[in-house]
Amino acid sequence: MKITLDGEIIDYTLEKETNLFQVLSSLSELLRNQRAEITGVVLNGEPFSFWDRSGAENIPLDTVKELSITSQTAVEREFEELRILLQFFSLLNEAVQKKQRDAVKEILTEYPHVQPTLEQHLRTLFPVEGSSQFPLKDPAGGTEEEWATAEKFTQQVITLLQERIREITSPREECAGLLQLLELSKKDLESTSVLLQTGQDTEAMKKVLAFIEIVSKALRMLGRLHPAESHSEELYRSLAAPLQELHQAFLHKDSVLIGDLLEYEIAPKIGDIQNLLIGALPEIKP
Repeated sequence: MKITLDGEIIDYTLEKETNLFQVLSSLSELLRNQRAEITGVVLNGEPFSFWDRSGAENIPLDTVKELSITSQTAVEREFEELRILLQFFSLLNEAVQKKQRDAVKEILTEYPHVQPTLEQHLRTLFPVEGSSQFPLKDPAGGTEEEWATAEKFTQQVITLLQERIREITSPREECAGLLQLLELSKKDLESTSVLLQTGQDTEAMKKVLAFIEIVSKALRMLGRLHPAESHSEELYRSLAAPLQELHQAFLHKDSVLIGDLLEYEIAPKIGDIQNLLIGALPEIKP
């Protein structure tokens, strides 16, 4: 039995497998450990649905001459989803800018399918499920203000999607930039506490949002670079709850809780994030 994975022949030793399903399960587990998954199977030159468990269980291995498997890593899947989102919003933005009402209406029929993926990738912008609702409810009408808001919305989303894509395509440059931002954020956190204490909540909230995005970006990049690294996982777990609380405190404008979370839960972890990023830099290909 010849097995290829993404075009490369692999050395696979049978143990107790007797049917195709068992082989696919074993390969799937192997890929899962590498943060990848099977995306396609070709059996003896013909496409095969790898979701068809009963069908795979009924195929004995002595009938399998050639098995060709394609896979996709978590980062590759993330990049593909971001690319599709960027295409969608670029098309939508162009139609909104030109006020092409029929085109906008047609594009928006796909928005309910796009929205969950959008919120998943841009959680800092859309912290609550359903918060990415498109601001232009009726493309056939709509006031000038609504059209302007819709254009601003699509442009903001496009900018963030482009930034997320750069994290994947230019990780070295993004990591280096993050180290500088994290260093600056230390001073920002100190001034944020002062702003909150003196009643300057609006300015403080801007700094909080910026800081949340910086830390979230650092955790995303560390997750891609070292998905199974114990220190990265421990840091992520230690920051996940405080960052979520910070989101909620921001939504409820709880300045006291925001100050406490920043000072006692999040600020002490900045040095750990910087050290992990510095350690990751030499491993990133130029």
